[in-house]
Amino acid sequence: MTSFREYREAMANGTAVAPQGPLLPSDALGFQGERAGFVSRTVAAGIDVALVFLTVLGTVAVFWMISFIVDPMSPGTPVTPSSDRIPSVGIMIVYGYFLNWAYWTVCWATTGRTVGNLVMGLRVINHKGKRVRWVGAAVRAAFCTTFPFGLLWVIVSGANRSVQDVVMRTSVIYDWAVTIPGFIGLKLAEPDASSNE
Repeated sequence: MTSFREYREAMANGTAVAPQGPLLPSDALGFQGERAGFVSRTVAAGIDVALVFLTVLGTVAVFWMISFIVDPMSPGTPVTPSSDRIPSVGIMIVYGYFLNWAYWTVCWATTGRTVGNLVMGLRVINHKGKRVRWVGAAVRAAFCTTFPFGLLWVIVSGANRSVQDVVMRTSVIYDWAVTIPGFIGLKLAEPDASSNE
């Protein structure tokens, strides 16, 4: 593997050579570009929802700690329940839904992948096989956030498409990101022997 310093030097000198051949296991090559199944998509969505849930909990914890800095308890003050310093469950749920929608929208519109998609080797594409545009990503994210059971349609659909995919004309395909283009797996060209003479 090439270090970042070697990569910068190779790019500056023009001696970088792209890696040759696919770096995927031979078993995975047959699935590359195919529509993903229910289990892969469910695991990816579960990873994303877990990340959003942890972010919500982390945000609440930070605000709870800040509340003691802004309004400290003085000695001799009767102890009150800390629930008045923590947002209500309803507010946390609304915040979680909004955060999930924003996270999916940005990820699908920019790279077509969320963290869960990256882990499971998935990518969201439009009906032309390209990245979903911002409006489409926002509507799809809202649809997926408010109606997650639409994913169950993948089980009965012969084309491995959820209700959201059918309505939005999108697909979730297997597309493993095997390298960061031009960095991991980079090979350095051998220096020309004639230039040293």
